[in-house]
Amino acid sequence: MGRNSIIQFYTTEENEQRLQEQADAANKSLSEYCHQVVDEHISEKQHEQQKRRYSVEQQVELKLDEIRSETSTLLSTFQSERARLEHMQRLRTIYVMALWRLLRNDYSQSKQEEALNWSVNHVGQEPIDDPELRPLLTSTQESSSNLEPEKSDTLSANTSGGDSQ
Repeated sequence: MGRNSIIQFYTTEENEQRLQEQADAANKSLSEYCHQVVDEHISEKQHEQQKRRYSVEQQVELKLDEIRSETSTLLSTFQSERARLEHMQRLRTIYVMALWRLLRNDYSQSKQEEALNWSVNHVGQEPIDDPELRPLLTSTQESSSNLEPEKSDTLSANTSGGDSQ
């Protein structure tokens, strides 16, 4: 590729003198030396841009690796928790089945069906939301609060917002 384009610029006499000295030291004409300086400058800038681009890509890759690692850790934790919950669910099912087996002979077929139907209809509800269980729960709460009046007095005193001393 030949050099056939002209770029002309103005500078101070001091800069021209320094450029000429540098050109003489490199054993080049002023034009050749300026061309070399501009060419090196352009190459350096392109290299810096590529380096920045690579640096950003590298940072993105590092962040993705970090996210993958965190996700893997969270997934492992979730799987171990899930296994623990499945184990607890299995134990609960075994206990319920054992209780049913023990109690089923004490009740008639119609009472067993009634209990099963009631259970199916109430699965997923909070016990306090059930009209049949609410009185049992509130009476249990009332009896426990009647047994320990000092604790409820202390609790109300501590939650009133004032100093407890």
